Amino acid sequence: MNRNSQKKRTPGQIRAGNLRLGLILLAVVVVFFVSAIVKQVYFGGH
Repeated sequence: MNRNSQKKRTPGQIRAGNLRLGLILLAVVVVFFVSAIVKQVYFGGH
């Protein structure tokens, strides 16, 4: 994507892109915490 295509984005497209980015980041955080919890349960839960 070049700078010209960025200028042509409508507010709806920007909002959709922000939502997608937010969901991706949320998924990364969820995977990180779930893996940490599973590791704790299986390998460190004394």
